[in-house]
Amino acid sequence: MASDRPGSGNTKNIGSVMEIGKLVHGSGPFASLGEDVFDDYWMYYLTEDMARAAKLKRPPYTNLRSYLKYKGWAK
Repeated sequence: MASDRPGSGNTKNIGSVMEIGKLVHGSGPFASLGEDVFDDYWMYYLTEDMARAAKLKRPPYTNLRSYLKYKGWAK
């Protein structure tokens, strides 16, 4: 089950949920948000290097909370 963090610090590999309870119950960070949100999150996720290459000061988001805020979906 995927998490909202990369598998390593310098790549865009999708990381996995590390808590056994969440794996058993299927309650990862995207469980209530759906596949479309998951796909959008990871298709546009940028590492620091990718953001610099795109001439951005920093990635627009680095975790699910900042993604939802970036998209205007968070309070």
